[in-house]
Amino acid sequence: MAKVRSPNYPALDLAAALKAARKALDKDNRNKMSQAALAKHLGHDSLSGPALGKIGALRAYGLIDGKGDELRITNDAVHALMAPAGSTERTGAIALLATRPKLFQEINKDFPTLPSLDNLKFWLIKRQFASDAAEKAAKCYLATMRVVSGGPEEYDSPDETEEPEKTRVNPQVHTPPKPGATPPPLAAATHGVLQEVFNLDEGQVTLSVPATLSPESYQDMADRIEIFLRGLKRRSDAEAVRRHADRDDVPE
Repeated sequence: MAKVRSPNYPALDLAAALKAARKALDKDNRNKMSQAALAKHLGHDSLSGPALGKIGALRAYGLIDGKGDELRITNDAVHALMAPAGSTERTGAIALLATRPKLFQEINKDFPTLPSLDNLKFWLIKRQFASDAAEKAAKCYLATMRVVSGGPEEYDSPDETEEPEKTRVNPQVHTPPKPGATPPPLAAATHGVLQEVFNLDEGQVTLSVPATLSPESYQDMADRIEIFLRGLKRRSDAEAVRRHADRDDVPE
């Protein structure tokens, strides 16, 4: 009897994949790497099954690109790993990477909010996943979405105190407008980029997009922004719960 093969899903959740990508970035920066070299950076002596699984996960999230033995760490990976914690560069890159796997895109379309493990596992089983693979894939997805929602960034090594100079990202700095000033409307900036700037109580938000987008690129951007906003909503809800709990703990 032929063995049932489950559909593809990343062998690592996003936090673990980012931790693996950091190892490659620390060893080879943005240089081209062979698959064998990348496997060694990830702790494997050869292109074994586990090594290929990790490399496949890095590719699924968009942490590496290139073909054959010309693999590179991507810009999105550098932003997710090296941009300041809490910055729009880091949170935006993480949200983008989390929605790269095709399976995760399909899950997001069917579940507007984060599903339970049992619910998602059954959803996967109905889509031809074997039971054990369904549980692994469900846990991988849920762990990845927790990173998007601002969960513990486990890929940050606790002994890292300074970013390497050669891989540091220099985020664009925007000068805040004077109090009471009205932010400018969407306008063309340099190099064919449109920017929208507006203020929230917590700080300034800047949205930059290419001045010209194809219909396909627009839809792709809209889908990814929707996923990003879902993550922000979960993060905001968690903060509201925390503040409510803090108020309840205050003695009368």
